[in-house]
Amino acid sequence: MAASIDESRIMHSQNSQEILAEVHKFVTGAQHVDKASRNEMAKSAIYLLKTLPSARAAVMEHLCSVFDEAVNVFVLQLETNATTTAADSTLDEVIKDIYGVLMSFVLSNPDAWAPIIFSWSVELLGQLGSKYSERKGVPDASRLKELLQIWMSCTATRTLIDVAAKCISPMISRDPDVCVGALLDTSAKHSPHFDWVVAHIGSSFPTMMITRVLYCGLKDFCSRADGQAEFRAGEKLPKIASVVGILGHLVAMHSSDIRHALLTLFQESLAENIDDHRLATVPYLLHLASLSPMLLRVIATDFVQALTPDVLNRLASQAEKWQFSPLQDLDSLLSLVVHLIIMSTDGAMSILQFLLPSVDTTTDICDKVTKCCKIILDMLMMDLQRMVFTQETLHTEIPFLDSLHSHQEALCNDLLTSRTQERSLWLGRVLAFLGLYAGEKTAADLLCEIISFAEGRELMLHFQSISVEMETQLPGAAHRAISQAITNMHGNHQVSVKLLSNIFVLLQWEKQAKDNRLSSFLRRHISAFCCYLHSVDRKISFAAISCLHIIGVPHVLPIATMMKVCSSVSAYFFSALHIKDMNEKLSAVRMCKSFVESVSEVPDTQHMLLYNFIHGCIKQENAEPLGTQPQPPSVGASRVKQTTTTLLLEENAKHGMGVTLPQSHSSVFHAGVVGRGVQKPQRPSRFRLNEVVTNQQMFMDIVYTCSLYRLSDESDSMELDVGMETEQTMSAEPSSVALQAVAHMLVEIATPDNLYNQLDWPEEAFARYTVERDLEITKKVYRISNTLGNFGIFGQRASSLVPVLGAVSGCTGNHARLLGELQNHLDNGITTATASFL
Repeated sequence: MAASIDESRIMHSQNSQEILAEVHKFVTGAQHVDKASRNEMAKSAIYLLKTLPSARAAVMEHLCSVFDEAVNVFVLQLETNATTTAADSTLDEVIKDIYGVLMSFVLSNPDAWAPIIFSWSVELLGQLGSKYSERKGVPDASRLKELLQIWMSCTATRTLIDVAAKCISPMISRDPDVCVGALLDTSAKHSPHFDWVVAHIGSSFPTMMITRVLYCGLKDFCSRADGQAEFRAGEKLPKIASVVGILGHLVAMHSSDIRHALLTLFQESLAENIDDHRLATVPYLLHLASLSPMLLRVIATDFVQALTPDVLNRLASQAEKWQFSPLQDLDSLLSLVVHLIIMSTDGAMSILQFLLPSVDTTTDICDKVTKCCKIILDMLMMDLQRMVFTQETLHTEIPFLDSLHSHQEALCNDLLTSRTQERSLWLGRVLAFLGLYAGEKTAADLLCEIISFAEGRELMLHFQSISVEMETQLPGAAHRAISQAITNMHGNHQVSVKLLSNIFVLLQWEKQAKDNRLSSFLRRHISAFCCYLHSVDRKISFAAISCLHIIGVPHVLPIATMMKVCSSVSAYFFSALHIKDMNEKLSAVRMCKSFVESVSEVPDTQHMLLYNFIHGCIKQENAEPLGTQPQPPSVGASRVKQTTTTLLLEENAKHGMGVTLPQSHSSVFHAGVVGRGVQKPQRPSRFRLNEVVTNQQMFMDIVYTCSLYRLSDESDSMELDVGMETEQTMSAEPSSVALQAVAHMLVEIATPDNLYNQLDWPEEAFARYTVERDLEITKKVYRISNTLGNFGIFGQRASSLVPVLGAVSGCTGNHARLLGELQNHLDNGITTATASFL
């Protein structure tokens, strides 16, 4: 027993002497280090690290110099393109020995050694990265991939990062916050030159790294709030900035893990009876989002979808417990939220669609949340207004509006389908700011979408308020939108009805405000409005004539536009005569008459209007409502339809091929047209007598209205130059020029040519040569006798009607003379027409 004690004493004495000798060697060598004694110094350092814990700091410091020298040699080789020497190989062997000793420590006692060696290795990596960052062979920190490749090709730095990775493995399950805290502290001191280390280690342990980094940042955020440290939202705190940097490096390969970790952290904060750290999760996440666009995108998309009414109510109850200095008042938190909304590049539409329904009192959301959402929307509108109206001078970008630019149609549809006035007001302001920010083209597109599909005066009030706000900087946006809408509505029935109705509403409001800017602008599109007067849809045509009634026509019109206006308004008038509902007919005719009055004020339009109305009354489609007989098909048309092989002899032969019938007029002279069968009976008129009389009176009234305008100097009107402008005034009686024009038109309609249209009464002997011509004129007069019988006001120009009167009188006389005393067979229609003319 005593011998063993003595042996142990002798061994302890020898170990002490060896340790003392190694200490002496290490201290002496540290003062005079050269390449020859490098291995001996390394061996001494490793021996002391094993046997003398008190020398650990000095030994670690010496090992730092070894790694520093190795990195310096590596960088020199990069700069000079030199090759590895024998001395460098010796240095690599020393580093390999150091790695082996360190790993043996970690494997033998991981609880004690892993935290120490991990902290030392990552700190040394940060120091080396910062020290050699300015050297020529080292890439810039922004080129992370190249920098990682360079340092991983260096033996010293590769060994250090391998040591750090091996130390993390046993620490994950025991104390992960220690290694994450060391990474955050080092990243705060040496970023961005330490980012490559974070990227490499984080890629090796992504799930653990992301989760623990977020939680360590939360603890640091809470500790600063508890310490009443003053910092502003968006301020880069050292450790929190490192959290943002680490997550930024991992987002490229592990974005889904980051999203999952953020949502998990948020959902854990909603549990009941949570600690103070978890209670600060929402302010902490908002602060992170203010520092990182990547985290802001996650919050703006994934978090908004997770905000159910139940979650919002829980957050409202948590808000009362937030007592942290930087966010202790609700105003600061709401200001931060508004700032984040404006800076959102993705998910802006989702945020807006979340906020707008949240202000609805009919939902399950508590009053506190509804009030906060209203405050956020009001603050958002104020900030957007300030930024939009100062962007021309400050050239500021508004990511929120940039993100909404691709959702123009959805925003307009949301406004058009909005059920609450408050929601519509906010949407209208957002659309106005978007148009002002994006420019006149986008503003015109937005207004065009609204005016084309809006239904009701309330939506048109929103259109007017949006256009008024846009006109402060884009004065031509509203007119451009209306012009674009008029161009795009062709062929779309529903859009045409809505657009024309909306334009009519705007014109009415403008007329009440005694403004004519819109009317003056729309006069450029008179041709487009006239096209819709021909529409078979009465709603479209009536809306078009209503707009034209308020717009009016300019004093000077191109000849093509003038002819189009006159023909379109006459076509609309005759289509109105077909309306069976009397109230609807009266409204259409009155509106048409009002527009005709304004058109008649334009010089040179009186004759065009009269021409279109007079010739329109004898058209086949207008015969029925005016009580005139339909015109029979012409001989030429009958000949075209009749086949060339049809012969009367053949038809009679076919007629006699059946059973022999008694010879009578029905069997010999069968009814119909040869080759085409029996004639169809004439269908009864759809208009009653009182309706026909009303239509005739309306027709005479509008013709009378066209005739009331005369040139200011009628006597010299025929001598005026064509290019000179003339004035027209309204008179109580039809002008002589109009009466003469109508008379000439009647002669033109009734006579087949102008060869025998002398104004002198024809000789009696001459009538024998014009029998066929007189018969044709008489047939036309008989067909339109009801309409022509109402032209008594034009009797002042009866001399111009001589060709018609002569033909009708001659034909009537011959008719009576041939019949002799058979007065009962006299055609009363022709007699009545003749008496009317005479």
